[in-house]
This record gives sequence, structure tokens and C-alpha cells, in this order.
Amino acid sequence: MEGSKKQDILTMYRRIDELDLQLAKFFAALNPFALSQQQEQLLLLFKRKDSWTSTEIARTMGISKSAVSQVLKILEERTFIKRRKNPANLRESFIQLDTNGVAYLRKMDEIEEQLAEEMTTILDEMELDIINRSLVRMIDRFQELHRS
Repeated sequence: MEGSKKQDILTMYRRIDELDLQLAKFFAALNPFALSQQQEQLLLLFKRKDSWTSTEIARTMGISKSAVSQVLKILEERTFIKRRKNPANLRESFIQLDTNGVAYLRKMDEIEEQLAEEMTTILDEMELDIINRSLVRMIDRFQELHRS
């Protein structure tokens, strides 16, 4: 990789870190939920779909079923998630949000809505399109690298 392009990518990483620090100030409103990073990541899966199995969670998060089981146990005790037996396979449970999980994601949605409203004042459609396409390409590439 040529030096200038590599330096630009390293600068981009530093800007992403700075953006993360700035966003953390807004998402501090979620601190009262007292979740670990892994617990937060698991709950974020429910933005994709309403019901998961532990096998699906393990595969998606790239962690062991044992680790998923430990995280789910804590989240269930704290009423963030609930389990419902799969009637077609009683050894399997469907995992869904419970009261605190719904409240957590609702608060996150409020924060994201506020931030989106703010970003509409500084980014035009073309800039958003470029950012989103670039992020998708980066995510896809990192997923490929992680699989190999």
C-alpha cells in the first residue's frame, strides 16, 4: 500500500475513534442499565429481528455457545430477555426481549433519532450515500478477513 493512502486510512481510524468518543457522550444515557459491552452487543441483535436461538447468537457474535449461555443467564435474571421453548424442538428456546430489554432499545432508539436529526443539518444526501457505501464495503471486508 502506498504511504499516503496508508496514512489516510490510519487518520480515518483516529477519526473513527474520536467519533466513538463523541457518540459515547450521547449514549451515556444508557449507563443506568449497567450492561457490559457483550450484553449490549447481544441486545443490539434484537434490532435485526425479534427472536433468536442461542446457536444463532453464538454464530452472529462469533463467541461460544457457553459464553452466550452465561450472558443470557444474566440478562434473563435482569429481565432484559426471556426464553420461550420451541414447540417443534423442546431442546431449543427462542430468545426475545423482556421488559428491560424493550426499555433499553427504546432509549437507544431515542438517542439515535436525536443524533440522526442533528446529522441531517450537516450532511447532504450525497455525503450520506458515500459514507454508507464506504462503511458497507469496510464491514464486508472485515467480515471476510475474520472468516479466513
